[in-house]
Amino acid sequence: MPLSQQARARLAVVAATFALPLLYFHRAAFTEKIFASRDILRVYYPLKQYWAERVSQLQFPDWYPYNGLGQPYPGMLISGAFHPANLLYLLLPLGMALKLITLLSYVAALGGTYLFGRLWGLGRGAALLAGVTYTLCGYMVGISNNLLYLMAASTFPWALWGAERFLRQPSVSRAAIAALPLSLVLLSGDAQSFALCNGMLLVLVLLRPDRTGALRAAPRAGLLIVLGALLSAVQILPVLTTVRNAWPSAPTLQVATLFSFHPLRLLELVFGALYLDPGSGTAASSVMADELFQSGAGGFWVSSVYMGLPAVLLLGGALWHGRREPLTWKVAGVTLAILALTLAHHLPLYRWFYEWIPLWNAFRYPEKLLPYILFPCALGAGAGLEAVLREPLMARRLARAGFVFAGLSGLLALGEWQLRLFSSGVIHSLWKGADPVILEVLHGNFLQAAVVAAVTLGLMGGVLARPLPPVRCVAAIVGLQFAVLYLAHEGTYHVTYTDVLEQPSGFVELILKREAEAGAVRPRVYAGVEDLSPREVPEGLHPVDLMSVNFVAGLAPDTPALWHLESAGPYLPAVSRRLAGLFYSPDTSNLWIGRLSGLYHVRYLTLEARSYQQISGNREVVLAEEPRLGAGAVLLGNPNTQPRAYLATPVCVPDEPTARALLTSRAFRPGHQAVLECPAGTPREEAASAAGEPGQVRIVHYTPESVELEVEAHAPAALVLNDAFYDGWSAMLDGQPTPILPANLAVRGVRVPAGTHRVSFTYRTPHLGLGAFISLSTLGLLGIAVLVERRRRSAGAERGR
Repeated sequence: MPLSQQARARLAVVAATFALPLLYFHRAAFTEKIFASRDILRVYYPLKQYWAERVSQLQFPDWYPYNGLGQPYPGMLISGAFHPANLLYLLLPLGMALKLITLLSYVAALGGTYLFGRLWGLGRGAALLAGVTYTLCGYMVGISNNLLYLMAASTFPWALWGAERFLRQPSVSRAAIAALPLSLVLLSGDAQSFALCNGMLLVLVLLRPDRTGALRAAPRAGLLIVLGALLSAVQILPVLTTVRNAWPSAPTLQVATLFSFHPLRLLELVFGALYLDPGSGTAASSVMADELFQSGAGGFWVSSVYMGLPAVLLLGGALWHGRREPLTWKVAGVTLAILALTLAHHLPLYRWFYEWIPLWNAFRYPEKLLPYILFPCALGAGAGLEAVLREPLMARRLARAGFVFAGLSGLLALGEWQLRLFSSGVIHSLWKGADPVILEVLHGNFLQAAVVAAVTLGLMGGVLARPLPPVRCVAAIVGLQFAVLYLAHEGTYHVTYTDVLEQPSGFVELILKREAEAGAVRPRVYAGVEDLSPREVPEGLHPVDLMSVNFVAGLAPDTPALWHLESAGPYLPAVSRRLAGLFYSPDTSNLWIGRLSGLYHVRYLTLEARSYQQISGNREVVLAEEPRLGAGAVLLGNPNTQPRAYLATPVCVPDEPTARALLTSRAFRPGHQAVLECPAGTPREEAASAAGEPGQVRIVHYTPESVELEVEAHAPAALVLNDAFYDGWSAMLDGQPTPILPANLAVRGVRVPAGTHRVSFTYRTPHLGLGAFISLSTLGLLGIAVLVERRRRSAGAERGR
């Protein structure tokens, strides 16, 4: 039978939900290329490859050995160890699986925004416009290089949709439908978005039309927050156990407010990516990003925040149309408050949150809050379209506004062309040290943006001025919105060839050949090359393609993990604070390459060729050179590398500061001595063996969570295992428990008496079992309650007949 009109409309929306994101990202969707820029390559490919390798062998990855001497895998929130999307990594090649998850994230964002809009009274066309606006806005396209934030931003609309349904009409089924996506926000790896999403549940309570409704909704929202936390307990509890050991992500307000949003970037909402280099799709200048925009990180968190001029015009219409409605001002107030949080360098709100709100000081990068601004703005654009479709007078007014703003945009284009009002009048006046070349780029960007704005607003005015049927009007506006977003952002997402993941670079290949007999104990490397930017880009390659190649070639963390090489440098968030302190403290960071790297079993290092020449490096340890890498690089074999496990004379100290001072002093003898943080009353140093050699260590068994060693000690000694000291590890000496002591500040040590012994180390993620029990029990109880509720409804329906 032919489909009804309603069924056809639903089918069309479903088709658009899938087709529009795939069409937009056609360079990824319809080619073999993969997403591989920035942290996609440096973080998520290594982490997901490791997860798939371990789980495919029916092993759970408790410990991740490939970064910073090792760190907990589930305790590292960004690993997303428990997200169900990980199953795709077991079914598909690594690059294809991550690409599919990325594309489906955009489909999910569009679908969730559409459903939330429909729930709040938008028609199908208006809700579809809201979904397209949010999903393909500058932030969402730009964050394609950072999977966990994309997944969280794509999931929270579903959590808010489910929560709103539950607040309106509570039931067990609706509670489950709301709590599951809420927990998935955290399971994707974004704690800040999880916290903010829970806060949005309370905002939904405040949006009730009357006080009675708000009082009824408040405990329901509280129930959802509790359910979300219980379902996420398997992730929350392991993460909480890392706090004591891990280097803090935002130890100071200055670090926390890197990538602060700047008021000048509000212009991007209207005009698009004004501050980018058109050739690379990245910030026109790192100096500009730091000096003018106070980024502190040499770039922008996302390339653009443009939301499309058709949406901006309709958003303005919605605000005007609903100016007398309390709901309008409530939503606008919350949105402006979040915007104030993102402007951390210009308004005090973020500082107050950092100082006064519990746990907020664990978060960083205010620009990460932008989705919670763009989401209500996208819904506002949908509300504007709904008002246009219902009220012809509103359409005519917006048409006139479109024509007026089109004329103003044309005048801005003329002013920039003739007088450089923006590039010289605004930018140069605020940035006195502006590079003329960068000003020329900004001049061209603004001139083009103003012309495009004039044309877009003129077209928008033309569409609104004509009395089109609703379906044609929606199609025209959604099509125009899609087109302007495509033209603005299509070049800001980056895909490259799978060879980046599959073909080892020259340095990696050489290391693999030299370590062919290494067995289970993987070689450890350190990337000392800081400048990995491409000097020349061959024809046919994008600068980001070459940057990705350079990351791999320079052994930048954590790309060596793709070939089972360990990166010593701290890059991931659960890295040991003891090791990170050596890197980031001014009094020890300069000792890393010359002294400390070998102490921690770093066998290979890369350095910039010029830097190596400046320190008059020994040419005999240079294994290879790569002049095309950044400023040129050399691969060094470390001649002073200590074994992964060895015996040394123990030197006991009472605490961590004393250990640090001794470790960095000239009195310390690497390899001969081991600094142990011993219990009170332990003698400072025991006599070395008469032979001068403390003994030998043989590795019997080595896996990430289990190490077994055979020790032959000539005298009482310290057994040093050059892997990170962390809670969760336990040790056995000849079958009896023995304490693990911090050795050489950052690694694990055990005191052993003279003689032959068997020592084993085992890691179990603290509280993982309890967290899994809570999450699975909650999920099971919810499932049972849903079944019981459905049976009762079925029985009631039967009795009603």
